[in-house]
Amino acid sequence: MMTENLTAQAQASAQQVEAYIKQYFGVVDGLLQSRPIINVASDQAKQTVDASASFQDLLTEMRTTQAKYQDTVLNVWYTDLGTMEMVIHDNSRYTSADVDFDAREWCIKCREQKDTILTSSYVDVATGQTVVTVAGPVLVNNNVAGVIALDVSLDILNNSLSNIVIGETGYITLFDSANVIVYHPDSTVVGSTIDDAVYSSNMEQVLLNREAVKGMAYTRQGNAYYGSTVYLEDLDYQVLGIMPKAEYDSHVADAVRLVILSFVLCAIILAAIVVVLAISIIRPLKELTKVAEKLADGNLDVEYTAKGRDEVAHLGMSIERIVERLKTYIQYIDEVSAVLDQMGQGDLVFQLEHDYQGEFAKLKEGLLHIQHNMSDTLSSIAQSAIQVNMGAEQIASGAQALAQGATEQASSVQDLSDTVRELGDKVSAGAEKAGMVISRLNQVKDQVNASNGQMQNMLAAMGDISRHSSDIGKIIKTIDNIAFQTNILALNAAVEAARAGAAGKGFAVVADEVRSLAGKSAAAAKETNDLIARSVQAVQQGEEIARSTAEALAAAASSSDEVVSAVQKVTEGYQDQANHLRDISNGVDQISTVVQTNSATAEESAAASQELAGQASSMQSQIALFHLAAAADENKWQGYQEEDSSDYEPASVGAPMSSMSMSMPMDSSKY
Repeated sequence: MMTENLTAQAQASAQQVEAYIKQYFGVVDGLLQSRPIINVASDQAKQTVDASASFQDLLTEMRTTQAKYQDTVLNVWYTDLGTMEMVIHDNSRYTSADVDFDAREWCIKCREQKDTILTSSYVDVATGQTVVTVAGPVLVNNNVAGVIALDVSLDILNNSLSNIVIGETGYITLFDSANVIVYHPDSTVVGSTIDDAVYSSNMEQVLLNREAVKGMAYTRQGNAYYGSTVYLEDLDYQVLGIMPKAEYDSHVADAVRLVILSFVLCAIILAAIVVVLAISIIRPLKELTKVAEKLADGNLDVEYTAKGRDEVAHLGMSIERIVERLKTYIQYIDEVSAVLDQMGQGDLVFQLEHDYQGEFAKLKEGLLHIQHNMSDTLSSIAQSAIQVNMGAEQIASGAQALAQGATEQASSVQDLSDTVRELGDKVSAGAEKAGMVISRLNQVKDQVNASNGQMQNMLAAMGDISRHSSDIGKIIKTIDNIAFQTNILALNAAVEAARAGAAGKGFAVVADEVRSLAGKSAAAAKETNDLIARSVQAVQQGEEIARSTAEALAAAASSSDEVVSAVQKVTEGYQDQANHLRDISNGVDQISTVVQTNSATAEESAAASQELAGQASSMQSQIALFHLAAAADENKWQGYQEEDSSDYEPASVGAPMSSMSMSMPMDSSKY
């Protein structure tokens, strides 16, 4: 509890510090939007601040702001970083020769953060007050052209913090961004650092690391304390709520004693309440216990009057209703027992008098359902017994007819077996003759194939003759060309001999003879060529005739193959028929056996049908002992009783038996 109180006081003080300083952040932000300040900072042509056309307006703006907050704002000033001049609201001026602007904390932070900042605290030389500077950068083209600032006194804030008392002797300590103590009840400590204040190592690390703790024990200068810290991130300030350990322990001890006392008082009051409630509950519970014991012994003649409106009274009223309900249930059970006894004696005609409620409604519904279902079932059984008796008589008649028909079928089957064997012998003989035809056809096919081979050889020889004739024609053509060239040479020789005159006469005679021989050679070559051409034509005609003959022989060979294949298939068909006829003969033998078996089975069925008729009559007698609930069913049952199944005429029996015997399956194909 004390830790929460200490932390809450520290947080409230931190909020007070933040609210006090944040209001001047708003003032500076407003000045940064002021047109005179922006104009002065943006004037690039000015040599000094007062050379700007908006200087007087700037001065007026600063004076107005200082006058408005004169109780807390000591100075309002503007520093132009272009001319390196500082102007205060009272028109006091400083240059870089007087102040190293670049080294000032407010200048460094404004250039780095380009946002409104708070400096660490310092003591104003003129007034001796603890002061902080709230400064904002004047941006021109995103560059810091100047700084507008307020020097804010913390005396009013410190006075406010001095009024905060945690517990009886606890207090607040305020640290700035440089870890300097801004406020402490002991004014001699103000302005010292964390190291100077001699905090224990655990608290020193918390303050240096800007950590938030709740109710941490520490020491300072040998004295023990408990402290809670709050870090103001926007300001980079810290608030430490402090309570001496002795007071803290005293409050904790008081709180523990108060809790123990409260617990004891609550326990006493609770015990008294429990005793009173126990007495008021136990007395009626004892009475209810006696009532419950009587009910457990089966005594329902009990009385209990519930009093009050508590849970016990409600329990008593519930037991009263249970007793009444149990009495009603006993009446239900008695009636159900009587009905079940009546049903056990075969009487299904009953009516439930009570109005069954709750789970017993299902019992009533079940009894009525049993009554209805049993009546319907027994009526159906009675009708089925009559039909079974009728069917048994019909089966007996059909079985006799089946036995007689089976005897006749046995004789027919024997005749069929003999016919099938004779047919099988004829089919086997046909298969042998077909085999002989195949043998003869194979011989013819071999002869045709041999002729076809000889014809192919003749075609090859005719082709060779045609090729050789073509070669001879080429040679004759060459001879003709030589004769032509010789004729030309002889002609040239004759011309030259004529030019030579008498000396060339002998040479001219030789040339004439050579030319004459060349002409004869050409004529002979032409005749030979014509003869060879006619021979080639005759060979080609013979080759066409031989090719046609070869194709005819090939077709004959192919037809022989087809005939052999067809006859072979016929032979295989004969063999398959012979095999099938043997299978049919075996099947007929099996049919004969089955027919004989059917005859014996039919006689046995007739005997079984007579036995079934006797059992059906016995069933009718047993069902007649039951008294059915529905009147219609009862009349129907009595009608069944008066009928005698043995008096049915043969015509009514014979018709269904005839249809029955016709419907009996006999698949002879499986044999």
